[in-house]
Amino acid sequence: MIDTHAHLHFTQYDSDRHKVIEECNQKLDGVITVGCNLEDSKKAVSLATSNYRIYATVGVHPHDAVNYDKSVKEELRKLLQNEKVVAIGEAGLDFYRNISPKGKQEEIFRLQIELARELKKPIVIHTREASVEMSQFIRTEMEGVKGIIHCFNGDRELLEAALEHGFFISYAGPVTYPKNETLRETLKDVPSSRILIETDAPYLSPQKKRGKRNHPVYVAYTLKTIAEYLGLNFSDIDRITTVNAKRAFNLPMTKEEKSPKLVYKVRNSLYINLTTKCPCDCSFCFRGKENYVLGYNLNLDREPIAEEYMYRIKNPGIYNEVVFCGYGEPFERFDTLLEVARWTKKMGAKEIRINTNGLGYLITENDSILNELKGVVDTFNISINASTPEEYYPIVKPSFGKESFESVLKFTKDAKKAGFNVVISAVETDGFNRDSFIRFAKKLGVEWRIRNRKIV
Repeated sequence: MIDTHAHLHFTQYDSDRHKVIEECNQKLDGVITVGCNLEDSKKAVSLATSNYRIYATVGVHPHDAVNYDKSVKEELRKLLQNEKVVAIGEAGLDFYRNISPKGKQEEIFRLQIELARELKKPIVIHTREASVEMSQFIRTEMEGVKGIIHCFNGDRELLEAALEHGFFISYAGPVTYPKNETLRETLKDVPSSRILIETDAPYLSPQKKRGKRNHPVYVAYTLKTIAEYLGLNFSDIDRITTVNAKRAFNLPMTKEEKSPKLVYKVRNSLYINLTTKCPCDCSFCFRGKENYVLGYNLNLDREPIAEEYMYRIKNPGIYNEVVFCGYGEPFERFDTLLEVARWTKKMGAKEIRINTNGLGYLITENDSILNELKGVVDTFNISINASTPEEYYPIVKPSFGKESFESVLKFTKDAKKAGFNVVISAVETDGFNRDSFIRFAKKLGVEWRIRNRKIV
């Protein structure tokens, strides 16, 4: 776990800072202590240089903007030369208290954005009662800048603007508060590659510690809430947010975290990543835009042989299911898919599922592939994403052209007729007709699944 936003250098820790840091060293992979003005940033840097698990940011909080002019940019630049300084901030807009005039906040925020762009450093963004203005800043002035929305408040416009620009969304203690269901709902719309966790310690303690001074190790409560809400294991969110923190702040990654994954575990399912190839260019797809999914690098740099998968799978019987699903389309490597699936079934796999775009017939130029998979594969999850050809082609953009929809439809019907479990799925893109899709699934006699669109 990495607490991506705390203030360990604040006076609230003067009496027992050593003890708090020792606990962090034992339980966390890292803590980022965040500066709020020039002098405060110097304290953050000093603390970071004294402990290998602590990193610092330097910046001017909107409350402090009134005390600075454009000369602060060069002072911050000097502090950013320290190797333990990983970002600029926290910087931004706060119109809740208006301690600094609006114009001054914007001036000091703007110069920190410029510095982030010049030095290719991420910027930690504070925003309160300023979501409209911040969204405008992101869309008009932050192209090419990596951003982290600190202590995200649940505002939908801000979320959309941030994700459109590839920003990271950081959740703090408030996501654990019982009344914050609206904030928790936004978790379903954030790609796994963009979620971060933080404490904002000593403030914003999670529900179970509310009313007490917050500690960086309490980030585990936030992690637990997110895992439960998303239906993932604690270890899944731990992996996801730790890898994301390292990516967001350019922290050192292990070889395991950097290496493309042939197989990867989520909950108690094992996923098989066969290829990067796919004949579709779906409007919502992460492929080609993002390598990391669920804390794993899925962008293979080669096409491994079947034995490499068998070696890594080891004992498939310990998993609830084995799923052929990764960066590309499994049927692009049908021979390897078949060999690995047969071996996996022989070795005791309980269930085998293939997540596919349903274009197997066109990809393999073979209409008998279902016969070969009979008795090996249990379920097909077919990502069709539409109920009519008119919907399908603009969303999926298959390379096979106008015969694609009918081919997917035939594959679906054939799989159902052959006795496979069949689920058709769709991503709820703009203009998607949910009711029509459900009627379409019922007519086919198959199950359906509709997923939230996640901006990548």
